[in-house]
Parts: sequence; structure tokens; C-alpha cells
Amino acid sequence: MTLMPEELALLDQVPEKDLAEMAVDLDVLLDAELDRSSLIHKCVDALLDRAASEGLPLSKYDAEDLAALPEPHLQALGEHMGLRRVTVRAMLRQGARTWRIYNKRGSKSPTALLVPLFLAPLARAAFQLRTSA
Repeated sequence: MTLMPEELALLDQVPEKDLAEMAVDLDVLLDAELDRSSLIHKCVDALLDRAASEGLPLSKYDAEDLAALPEPHLQALGEHMGLRRVTVRAMLRQGARTWRIYNKRGSKSPTALLVPLFLAPLARAAFQLRTSA
């Protein structure tokens, strides 16, 4: 999956420490030398796997970002998360449950806070998976 230049520019602003902590939380193996672009791509893949297994931690503050996604991408991401009827509201409802799981873990990983930055690439990747199957 290829990231758009504007997405990569946005994700390049994430501090390396936060990106590495998120990768560890997602069980992504870190190379001896950090290659940001490669790590970001690996995190997108791992987040997509996590979305399928437990959903994504989303909050009401993500509603606008979800609504801005192209409808086919939103549908693909919602279906990938296991939703039967995909709406922004349904995704936020499931996301709130997943957010509570993250809070119960007591994890200090920034994964839950960084997910909104990954929504567009995640939705596009889910769409590509759906159309290639």
C-alpha cells in the first residue's frame, strides 16, 4: 500500500519515540536503524490487522475525519472492523468500546492517540484489500 505524499508528510511529524512505541504496541519488529517510511507502512498493516481483530480506538473527535473519507473507503474500513451496517456513528460506537479496552490495559502507548492520523491510509488499504479479494 502506498501512502499519499500529504499523508506521509503528516505522519512524518509524529515524534520517532511515539512511532516506535506504537510499533511495539502493534507487535511490529523494529529494525536496528529506524526507517520512518518503512515503519509507517508496517504500522498501517498492523493497524489494519488490529482493526479486524478488535476494532480501532475512536472517539467523537474522529467523526469529522471519518465523514471526510470517501464513502467506499469508509464502507471498506467499517466492514473490515466487522460492522454489518457501516455508518460514522456505528464506527464511533464500536471505537468507544475499543477505546475503553485500551484504557483498561493501562497502556501508555500512543496508538490510540495516533489512530486518527492513520484513518485515510487505513481506509484506503481496507478498500484495496476488499477490491483485490
